[in-house]
This record gives sequence, C-alpha cells and structure tokens, in this order.
Amino acid sequence: VDRCELDPYEAITVNITGTKNICKSAIRESVSKVINISTDKAVNPIGVLGSTKLLSEKLIAAEAFHNKSKTIFSSVRFGNVLHTRGSIFPKIEDQIKNGGPITLTEKRMKRFFMTKDDAINLIISATMIAKGGETFVLKMPLIRLEDLFDSMKQMFASKYGYKPSQIKPKII
Repeated sequence: VDRCELDPYEAITVNITGTKNICKSAIRESVSKVINISTDKAVNPIGVLGSTKLLSEKLIAAEAFHNKSKTIFSSVRFGNVLHTRGSIFPKIEDQIKNGGPITLTEKRMKRFFMTKDDAINLIISATMIAKGGETFVLKMPLIRLEDLFDSMKQMFASKYGYKPSQIKPKII
C-alpha cells in the first residue's frame, strides 16, 4: 500500500498497463485461462493500490466479454493474507517494538483475513470453474483493526519491554 501511494505511476504501470500486457500476450499465445489477483481494497477504493486493482479487475472483465479468443479471463480478490510480506502483522509488531504508536487510518476500520492456503485454494478453484468475467471472493472473517491492535499489544508489548497501556494508537 505504502509503495503505491509513494509512487502512483509505478502502481499504474504494474497493475493497469501490466494487466493489459498480460491480456494481450495471453490472447496472442492462446493461453486457456488468466486469473488476475486483486485485493479487497478494490471495493470502494480510497488509495492508489485499490484504485489500480479495481481498474485491473475492469480490464479483465472487459477482456472476458470483448475478446474473440478462447482465453478465459477472471479475477480473484484477496483479503489480508496471513504470514506474507504484505500482511499487516509485521507492520504492527514493528510499531509495538518501537514503542508505538500503532497507526490507524480510521477508528472504525476493519480488515478481511485469509491464510496462504485459503489464497492458493481460491486461485485453484477459480482456475477450475472460471467461465469468464467473474471476480471470485472467499468468505473471510472480518476483524476490527482496533481489536487486532489491542490483542497484538497484549501479545508483544512485554516482549519488547513495554506495557500494553504504553502503546497508543494514532489516527493518521
């Protein structure tokens, strides 16, 4: 998310131009199926990542309905994938390790979570059942970030020499 906000042009190049290039190449090479990986941030996007991923989904859907090839185009939409580089957990732990604050964009913010296995199974399932133009979404648990932060403070604050009450949230 942060990289996309800092360099919107790169996000556009990868998520929009890159998607279009993949579509063209897939048609040219007679690829049977293309599954676009998207994000829950594409729903009512407020940032660069969500906006460019929404457009990538729209490009995939347009290819599904307007191309004359036999290539099938569909998307999957991920939530926060646990234990991955882009997961929110390492960022929160680092903020706790540094004594806080834990940054939060909006007090009512919630996030969807899924495991790596969920993500892999969603892609495989989409690949098997895609007919073209769909966006597949896994039913995921929704967690309030404030609750997640409180739990993580209880788990990690003492590990880094702090009391949970010392780690404050900061609305950014």
